Amino acid sequence: MINLDYLLAFVTAAEKGSFSAAGRHIGKSQSTISVSVNNLELDLGVSLFDRTGKYPVLTQEGEHLYQQAKVLMRQADRIENYTSGVRDKVENTVVIGLDPLVPFAVIETPLEKLAQKYPYTQIQVVKETSERLFDDLSNDRIDFVLHLTAEAIPEYFEFACIRQLDWVCVCSPDCDFADLTLVDNEMLTTERQIICTSMHEHAVLGPVSTMSQSIWLAHDQDDMIRMVEQGIGWALLPKVMLAERVALGTLVEFTPEYMKSNASYGVDLLWKENSSAGPVCQYLRELLFAN
Repeated sequence: MINLDYLLAFVTAAEKGSFSAAGRHIGKSQSTISVSVNNLELDLGVSLFDRTGKYPVLTQEGEHLYQQAKVLMRQADRIENYTSGVRDKVENTVVIGLDPLVPFAVIETPLEKLAQKYPYTQIQVVKETSERLFDDLSNDRIDFVLHLTAEAIPEYFEFACIRQLDWVCVCSPDCDFADLTLVDNEMLTTERQIICTSMHEHAVLGPVSTMSQSIWLAHDQDDMIRMVEQGIGWALLPKVMLAERVALGTLVEFTPEYMKSNASYGVDLLWKENSSAGPVCQYLRELLFAN
């Protein structure tokens, strides 16, 4: 049976270039690392390092076994993390429902931190209408819903507003609006507007954001952005999605007469009342509140 402590000493020494550096890295003495590597060589019956120089150098056999040892150590870490997760009742899967009007940027940083803390929990992001997401949450098919505030929340859900999203109007650099300080409402109504289906049907955003007599419907906000960049029409979009494109000059923000200051809409986080959230769900909720 291969001793994992011996393997750890061997892999660390190979990566750090010396037994002393390996010892400092894992908090053990140089002699402990040296003895561990020696014992591993005895157990395997091969020489892993050439010690004739100032620093130990992997032998041909050592190089080959080093690659296999790294794989074995990763598997050992996975087993340890899995059993630790079982003890701590860590969820195997967490499902997040995302309203199409909530930009993915809202959850990017929390998901990155979640992946670091709970690398073996599978995260699934589902994009559906709020009505479908509410049904999935009610029937325990998803754990959380993030949606753009529109109407009264069902009383059997807990919720909190986690962020305010600023919305701005944008057009292509070639559009007549691009050089105007203020675009009057009459001009807006005559120029084609790009709207996605979920925005058009939204109880709050739909009526206040639809200005033009000529409307093209896109599948989602990403498609809206592409169509605006092509010069097909103008659009109202979350500012968080546009910074890079505005900086590159593919989109231009403009101020419409009907909205002289940025519109702001809240993003709500919903979860089922009295649900028994595991550590991953609790941590994700904390991250979203702090985001």
